[in-house]
Amino acid sequence: MSLNPESITIDSTSKLFEYEKIAREVDNCDDTEVLQNMLKCYVKLYLKQQETVSGFLKGVPTIPAVHIKDES
Repeated sequence: MSLNPESITIDSTSKLFEYEKIAREVDNCDDTEVLQNMLKCYVKLYLKQQETVSGFLKGVPTIPAVHIKDES
């Protein structure tokens, strides 16, 4: 699978800044378990966002329950 993040544009300056910050974290991370967990979390958050938007479009809004454990 060949993915190129540069092919995706972000118009919001604040979102672009957030992406750049996270991209640097990913680039500097050597721990594959951390990277795997980060990817799984982002995929799950993306899917939850789709689910929530779909609920709003159907007129039945759902409130997402996101619990992020701070492990620092």
